[in-house]
Amino acid sequence: MADNEFEKRGSETSSKRAGKGITRRDYLGGVLVGTGAALLGGLTPRELLAQTMKGEAAPRAYPAVDPEKAALFDGPSGIGDYRGNNGNTWDVLSRAHRIRDGVFEQTDVDAASVEDGEYDVVIVGGGGAGVGAAYRLKKERGDNLRVLILENHNIFGGEAKLNEFEVDGYKIYGPQGSNMTYVPSESGQTVLNFDLLYDEYKDIKMPLEYSWTPLAGTKKNLEFDVSNFMFMVQATISDSIAYYNQSGKNRENPKPVRNPWMKGLEGLDLDPEVQRDLMKWHWELVLDRPKEGLEEWLDQMTYEELLVDVHGLRPEVARFCDPLLASALGLGSDTCSALMATLHLGLPGAALASETDLDAMKDPSRKALTDWLVRNRIACFPGGNSYVYRYFLKNVMPDAIEGGYEPGDVQCNPVRFDRLDVDGAPFRVRLGATAIDVRNRQGDGNLDGVRIVYEKDGKLHAVHAKSAIVCCGSWVSRHIVKGAPDRLQKALSSFVHAPVVVANVALRNWKFMEKMGVTTALYLNGDFGFSCNIRQPLNIEGYEAPFDPEKPIVLTFYAPLMENGLPAKAQGAALRWELFNAPFAEIESRILSQMNALFRRGGFKAERDIAGITINRWGHAYVVPQPGFMYPAGGGKSNSDIVREGFGRIFFAHSELYGVQAFIGAVGEGQRAARQALSFV
Repeated sequence: MADNEFEKRGSETSSKRAGKGITRRDYLGGVLVGTGAALLGGLTPRELLAQTMKGEAAPRAYPAVDPEKAALFDGPSGIGDYRGNNGNTWDVLSRAHRIRDGVFEQTDVDAASVEDGEYDVVIVGGGGAGVGAAYRLKKERGDNLRVLILENHNIFGGEAKLNEFEVDGYKIYGPQGSNMTYVPSESGQTVLNFDLLYDEYKDIKMPLEYSWTPLAGTKKNLEFDVSNFMFMVQATISDSIAYYNQSGKNRENPKPVRNPWMKGLEGLDLDPEVQRDLMKWHWELVLDRPKEGLEEWLDQMTYEELLVDVHGLRPEVARFCDPLLASALGLGSDTCSALMATLHLGLPGAALASETDLDAMKDPSRKALTDWLVRNRIACFPGGNSYVYRYFLKNVMPDAIEGGYEPGDVQCNPVRFDRLDVDGAPFRVRLGATAIDVRNRQGDGNLDGVRIVYEKDGKLHAVHAKSAIVCCGSWVSRHIVKGAPDRLQKALSSFVHAPVVVANVALRNWKFMEKMGVTTALYLNGDFGFSCNIRQPLNIEGYEAPFDPEKPIVLTFYAPLMENGLPAKAQGAALRWELFNAPFAEIESRILSQMNALFRRGGFKAERDIAGITINRWGHAYVVPQPGFMYPAGGGKSNSDIVREGFGRIFFAHSELYGVQAFIGAVGEGQRAARQALSFV
């Protein structure tokens, strides 16, 4: 590999930790607090910063992040432009916690000098909502605006970023988080209330027809999800999908059960009654009730209540569903709205008997993996939705990425960092800039703009704008937006978030999976996460991905964290603490242990087959849509709609406002907020 730290890490951990057995409860329990002592030293970020700043006089330079702690936490991050930006790094985490913990002195904030003149719009956050807002501003006004995007990471994208590897001469990619796109074929198409952005994609010159790279090097009839999600619920039928039960004697060497929903889940050692209920859940659940008021009714209960109290299934079915749900909604069945789990995500339980053809419902072909992907025009690009993001950015700032608008150029060409923040340019992106104070500005008794203060390189700076769009999540916006009315502040504080780890394992080959006939694994009681898979690459003109068991590929884990029985807010806080106290090496050891258990039967050997591992931690990956998220008990506006109103000249946009988060939803929210902001320009 071009990145020597991957080789060193792979060989070291394979020999020292590959056989270590750690239970899922260890991962979610108190063990990590002890192992994380090397990171936090028993002190909160605020206490650490207070120690560093003792004796300093204001205005001060805020201290740099400890590089040793950062190295322990972050681990290898890949190569290319996204190197050093794998998820919420220690640098980003530490800077965010300075806001939460009130480290910045108000005297410093007030004293920050205004720079750059006045912008028309300042966008806080350079993720999907931020680039959606920038796109709409340019679409409406061309280059006749002055727009600044403040991004706290050292590269744009939010969760729509990638990990890049070079293995045995091949360049391969994995998604850091945001992944999967429905590719529209005509204007006006929607899925789950999301506009599929046909007009926008055409406008930014992103192609809408793709094919998959054909499989070479094997005679086996293997199937592959092109995403990292669909095999969990919507596209569950394939001989290449395997379930494992790692309970009891099966812990270290579980046997894969291929295509289990066609085999009655036989071989997973489940209680027979639970097994029957799971089959009913998967194939037969219908509601005998009217359609009128269905959404409101579903939104007043959790998904577990729908399954257990309404459908009469055993609680073990809800526990089985928990990781499926948490992979898209943050936490499990005991916290998430039944409306969001069913009609907005696709889990069973909300089909009406009056509208459902039971024979069709039980037809395996409707859930066949490849057919479902083709029928729904699903695409997952080499680096996830970073590809879509980069097309939007190139439309707004053509010089931001080298080359033209060909897919390979947009996917692979270097970012021109020197062209992101140029004096006089209509659109600018300022990286490593953490907004800490956003407030409406008074002039002659009226609002005449917005003042935004941000920290960069330890110094505070201020900019003025006619309006501002806050495109970061509410876990940040509720701290940095000052003077918000009580109704808005209460709405911002209502959102609860949960963490996830996305791990990309660069494989030198995947012969061990080909030998087993398995491309996708789901497992119960594992050491890390609950699923992983390799994807069939899309053909991208100008980029050729290898697709042969003898050649490199990326294996991806989406690993949510849960602790059933705790309220959602308490779960999120506890799980973030444990996640952020875990050194990279601790998480890596669990990944290796999990891979050994899953693939030992195929001859997997970590020291030979793994070229590198990158982890992406997202402490607030998902908003948890609890009951009442869309339809509050007692009526009235939802908290999302209250936030969408904004106040003064400050507006808000983020995918969390949908409840089920998606890149296309983020872009849509950004465009809506841009239209609001333009009323003051």
